[in-house]
Amino acid sequence: MARITTAEEFPEAEQIIKERIAQGLMDGLPWFTAERADVSCHPDVLLPGAKSIIALAMFYLTEQPDEKDSAVPRGRISCYAWGDDYHEIIKPKLQQFAAWLREYARGEMGDSVETRLFVDTGRMVDRAVAQRAGLGWYGKNTTILTKGWGSWVFLAEIVTNLPLTTDAPIKTNCGSCELCLHACPTQALPAPYLLDNTRCISFLTIELRGSIPLELRPLMGNLIFGCDICQEVCPVNLRKSPIHRAHAPTAFRPRANVGSNPELIPLLSLTEEQFRERFRHSPIRRTKRRGLLRNVCVALGNIGDTQAVPALIEALHDYEPLVRGHAAWALGRIGGEKAMRALHEATETEQNEEVRKEIYCALQSEY
Repeated sequence: MARITTAEEFPEAEQIIKERIAQGLMDGLPWFTAERADVSCHPDVLLPGAKSIIALAMFYLTEQPDEKDSAVPRGRISCYAWGDDYHEIIKPKLQQFAAWLREYARGEMGDSVETRLFVDTGRMVDRAVAQRAGLGWYGKNTTILTKGWGSWVFLAEIVTNLPLTTDAPIKTNCGSCELCLHACPTQALPAPYLLDNTRCISFLTIELRGSIPLELRPLMGNLIFGCDICQEVCPVNLRKSPIHRAHAPTAFRPRANVGSNPELIPLLSLTEEQFRERFRHSPIRRTKRRGLLRNVCVALGNIGDTQAVPALIEALHDYEPLVRGHAAWALGRIGGEKAMRALHEATETEQNEEVRKEIYCALQSEY
């Protein structure tokens, strides 16, 4: 999908961003600052002389393959991360589009056509652009909902100094529906159009670099990278028939070595090198090995399958304190003689103070 809006500033988005930051709702994202908003909401700062923004959306939802073995603990990965990294897919397309645009306008503007490309990495307020350009409307879960593809889209932009005919925003909204707010297990959507980033499972499993808060771990289920719950319950998304999924690029289909519901226990034995190789060109590499294994430990603790105990005991001696601490929590949650004995033994050898706290907490917990 493609729509066009002006390169005028986004004062409402700037105000909302700064309010959210002041309220602490964006804590944990060190780059998300008020200073960033001063730039991201002013396209002419991003590209002096900017006249227009081409707002683009690409559908990504593909068919989820059947789980091969339900007898082993499995995790869930957000749909957007099933396949290849969308940045690597979309950016070349933007470059190709921008080259065509410059060639197309050469007759009128010569070599003076300028463009700047954004695909979720630069200082651009993607959703504000998409809404004003008419790609979609703000959902109460803070995603952009499109009439064609729901919220299962990646957003991108081309800012240019070309004066282009603009599209109008669409007037659709969510009406009285609040299913997404009530479906969120961690209550990260306390009110319509308001996201508490610090409680969002996508933040906890992807962006958070430290320990996941104890009170939120039991609410995360078997999610190990991202979360789609607020999208899965959305009526707009539910109306999309399976045939729509055939339109998603094949690069977004589940990768053979990643998949959508991977076995969890084998992931705990990944070395740093194996992690990099397995998740090369995958969005999952963003968590780094320690982040993914941390998430795997939480998922295994929530599933409660004793099959995981031996692997978690091994993880209790991982070289990353973050992994050891969450392995201890998982062992305490699963319980049993073998798990408790391993935790007691770890109290005699563990030197990291934070991990020791996790171990003692696990020993004192009764699940």
